[in-house]
Amino acid sequence: YHCKNSVAYLDEEAGDLKKAVLLQGSNDVEIRAEGNSRFTYSVLEDGCTKHTGKWGKTVIEYRSQKTSRLPIVDIAPMDIGGAEQEFGVDMGPVCFL
Repeated sequence: YHCKNSVAYLDEEAGDLKKAVLLQGSNDVEIRAEGNSRFTYSVLEDGCTKHTGKWGKTVIEYRSQKTSRLPIVDIAPMDIGGAEQEFGVDMGPVCFL
């Protein structure tokens, strides 16, 4: 997740995950930042924690034994729509074992 003035995971100012992006699996299940561990993702790098006016990057990883949850078919950024906010998404490699 590439961000400019958009929180992706941890909102440093509020100290919570309320603005964390939501992911949707192919079986319509929501994959969140917190909650039931079967439906949560992890963050490997979080460079989108506050509005700095500069571009940052957050790397999200989701692991599951349930192939019906994959692939990720949609992403819902929560901290968008304001002035000077921008975001982009790159999907990385997927590994089915």
